[in-house]
Amino acid sequence: MTQDTQNWSTLLRLAPGMLTEITDEESARTQIAGQIGSDENAYEVFGQACRFEAPFAASWIHGPGDKSPYLSLELAAAALDEERYRATLADILLSTSTAIPYDYRALAAEELLLVGPGEFTGSLEEAVDSFKPLGYRTLETKVGVPTDGIDHLFDIPDSVAGRIDVLTAASRAKTLESRYLLARRVLGRAPRAEVPTSDAERLISEDVGTKMISPSDYLVPWDQEFPGENGVALTLAELMRIVLLCPEFKLPDAKVRPILVDFYRSVLRTGGRSIIGLSAGVFHVEHGTLTTPSYYYQGRDAILGKGLVIDCVGGAILQSGSFLGGGFMPILIHTHKHLRKSGEAGASERKRILPCIFAAEAGARFPMDAIGLFETVDYLEKDTPYQGIRAIPIHD
Repeated sequence: MTQDTQNWSTLLRLAPGMLTEITDEESARTQIAGQIGSDENAYEVFGQACRFEAPFAASWIHGPGDKSPYLSLELAAAALDEERYRATLADILLSTSTAIPYDYRALAAEELLLVGPGEFTGSLEEAVDSFKPLGYRTLETKVGVPTDGIDHLFDIPDSVAGRIDVLTAASRAKTLESRYLLARRVLGRAPRAEVPTSDAERLISEDVGTKMISPSDYLVPWDQEFPGENGVALTLAELMRIVLLCPEFKLPDAKVRPILVDFYRSVLRTGGRSIIGLSAGVFHVEHGTLTTPSYYYQGRDAILGKGLVIDCVGGAILQSGSFLGGGFMPILIHTHKHLRKSGEAGASERKRILPCIFAAEAGARFPMDAIGLFETVDYLEKDTPYQGIRAIPIHD
C-alpha cells in the first residue's frame, strides 16, 4: 500500500471498483473499524462519509454489508461504543445533507429507535416542531396558468445558475420533509409502516427492508410547490421537466452531476446506489388540471439506463437491482393510455386517460436493445415480453 493510500480519507473515498486495486476489502474493513473506534479524527471523517458528503458519496463503504444493506452502517454498529453509535445514527437522521439516500436515513432511524434516542430526543422534537409543510398548487391557480392548447406553460429560469438554484432549493426542502417524517416515527408521534393494502404497496414494503418507511412515502405529490425565480412557484412536475429538457442536466459535468443526484435522492427518494443515467429521467405531465399523486420507487442498485424516460402519470416501481434499458436507445415507458371516443377530436384524448403502474421486480431487466414506446397499460392482466416486468392496476 502506497503512502497516499495509507491516508485515512483516501482509503475511505475509494469507489468499489478501485478498492481492490489498492487493497483487499477485509483489510480495509479491519483498518476502518479499528480507527473509528479509537481515533477522533477518523471518527469525524467517518461521520462525513455517513452523511454522503463529498468526496465520500460513492465510497465502497456504502456497498452492501454482510447483514445490512449498507456496510457503513454495519461498521458503525460493530466498531463504535454505544454513545458514539447513537450520536452517529442521530446525525444521519437529523442531517440536512441532501446527498443522504432516504432508505439509508430510514435504516439509521430504525437503529436509533432500537438503541433509544436518549439526549437527541430534543433535537428530534425540534426537527418535527420546526417543520413547515410545502404548499400545493390550487385549482384556481391552475386555471390561470397559460396554455398552448396542449400543455400548460411555465417560466424556466434563463440561466444555468438559476436552474441549479431552484433544484438545490427543492432538494433542501424535501430533505427537511424526510427528516420530519422519520423523526415523528422515532418519537412515536406517527405510526411506522402501514400494512400494505395493494400489490404496489407490497412490492415497495418487501423491497425497502425497514418498517420505518411506509409505501406512501413514495407517493409523489406532483402539485407540491417550490420557490422559483422572481417569486413564481414551480411544481415538482415542472421541476422534473426542467431537468429533462435543459441541456446541462442531460450530460452534466463534475459540478452539476452531484447536484442532480442529490435532487433525485431528495425529491424522488431514490434508493442508495441507484442510478438515473445520462439523458435519462422521470417526468409527469398534467392532463387538463389532473395531477394525481403517483408512486415512484427506485430501490437500491436499480438503474434507469442512459436515454430511458419514464412518464410517471400512472406510477413506477423499480425494485432493487432492476435494470431498465439504455445505451442512449430512445425508450419511453408510458404509464397511462390516452382514450378517445368515436367521433371525438384527436386532442380530446389528452384529457381522458387510463393509468397504471409499471413494475420491475428485483433483478428484472428491460433489455438495452429495446427501443421505442412501452405502453404499460397494454399488459394489464397479461404477461409482458420481459421476465419480472409487469403492469399493475391503480386500484387492485
